[in-house]
Amino acid sequence: MRSLESKKTRRDLRLVVAEGEDLFDAAYAAGLRCELVLFDAERVPADDPRVRLTSRVTQRYSVPGEMLARVSAMGHAPRVIGVFAQPETPGFRTVPMPPKLGLWLAGVGDPGNVGTLVRTGAAFGCDWVALGPGSADAMNPKAVRASMGGVFTMPILEGVRAEDLATRPGLRVVAGVVNGGVPHWEADLISPLILALGAERAGIEPALEALGSSVEIVRVTIPQEPTAESLNVAAAGAVLLAEARRQRAQGISAAEA
Repeated sequence: MRSLESKKTRRDLRLVVAEGEDLFDAAYAAGLRCELVLFDAERVPADDPRVRLTSRVTQRYSVPGEMLARVSAMGHAPRVIGVFAQPETPGFRTVPMPPKLGLWLAGVGDPGNVGTLVRTGAAFGCDWVALGPGSADAMNPKAVRASMGGVFTMPILEGVRAEDLATRPGLRVVAGVVNGGVPHWEADLISPLILALGAERAGIEPALEALGSSVEIVRVTIPQEPTAESLNVAAAGAVLLAEARRQRAQGISAAEA
């Protein structure tokens, strides 16, 4: 391994890995501090813009491509892997309430689904994404890749329980359920709300029971063919967030039409 520069990284940091040029660039664009970077010695020339960009990074290495392949979780070895200090995590009690549009994930344990929902939430105007108990870490490498860097800019609230939501009177929760809810296009998705999505097997109902009576709950169901399996939670989230976007663009909900 050919070292460009070397120095120990502080151990008190929470770190996130950005694999590949796109995520590396997204992390830098979001203002995250790079703590360590690995370049493919064969595929990244010394005059590459990213080499110049990281001239002040104290742990910077040019390594054989096969080494990057061994440490990478991607199917194809990237040309660059960066390790960055995680963005600061806002507290649940510090963000404005109610949000215009918040997303709360209760028990969404697959990091790919969490990352995809962060990316979708950013696309459709969510103020933040809150992770409830049992949800995957948004900084998991799989979640970071699925978000396409969205986790670097979207405010992520960690460890938000149903009991926490219940402490904020006046909240309106729209919960995606497989059966028994109103069709999503008939619900008011313009008024300030938190969209709640749960695990694909257990659903959101166990979390809703803990909300109590201080929170308004509206259950919505995405109609589909009776013989079809229920939608993946990330797909369901995309449908519901897109409908919220459509209603807000038109300025009137189906419930008011």
